[in-house]
Amino acid sequence: MAEIAPFEDQAATTDLPVGEILRRTRLHYDQSIPDIEKALRIRASQIEAIEVGNLDALPGRVYAIGFVRSYSEYLGLDGDKMVELFKRQAAGTAPQPELNFPIPANESQLPAWWIMPVCILGVVAVFVFWFNENEVAQKAINEIPEVPARLQAPPEPETSALEASAEELAVQEGPEEPEIEEKPAEGIILNIRQNSWVEIRDQSGKAMLSRVLSAGDQYYVPDRPDLTISIGNAGGVEIEVDGQALKPLGKTGKVLRRLPLDAKYLKENFALEEAQ
Repeated sequence: MAEIAPFEDQAATTDLPVGEILRRTRLHYDQSIPDIEKALRIRASQIEAIEVGNLDALPGRVYAIGFVRSYSEYLGLDGDKMVELFKRQAAGTAPQPELNFPIPANESQLPAWWIMPVCILGVVAVFVFWFNENEVAQKAINEIPEVPARLQAPPEPETSALEASAEELAVQEGPEEPEIEEKPAEGIILNIRQNSWVEIRDQSGKAMLSRVLSAGDQYYVPDRPDLTISIGNAGGVEIEVDGQALKPLGKTGKVLRRLPLDAKYLKENFALEEAQ
């Protein structure tokens, strides 16, 4: 199968729809629609609708944009650029409203002589009413007494914008990640070098993490030998065990499924040659 050009090249040289770009990229990585459905928890019918451009089959614009972003990032594409292209293409297919302009009256038909004075009186009346209402409201505001100190609520602790964004993101993404003040000397750490979908499950099949991690992220794996990891872009994730970096888990774009997150297993199978 011929190599597929990066998204930036396709967007600059072709007019391919977003769905077609996603379909070709999926086939390039030898991924089926059921594979995407299982990895992203998006129905197969909705994935097909995105690929063929059938927007009426999707639940709504907000959901469609979220699906396109997750699908793109899972395949290693730039989610922001794909969403921007999707919005432009969707806007181009939307029906244009029919504009009906009023027919101007015959210039020879002048309005009645009394219309102008009535309009002026109406404007004056509205101005007087607004002025009086505004004066009453301002007076009421000035007369409001201060709240006694014993009834005032204590000041809330200041929260930085970064902390607020992190808390909001944790609520939206699902499972909360453990907060670690310092980098641990022992344990397993995921260092994300490229955007990649990552899923960590325990022995019972419960997902502890299932989302796309961005380049630059770090994830500290809980100390549990029963955990396994599946990765949508093996070349974009580096694993560090007890402070020791391991060799790459695979090539960029390779899908890795149910790799044991056991420190001893990882060291035996992925240790760098110079460290052995």
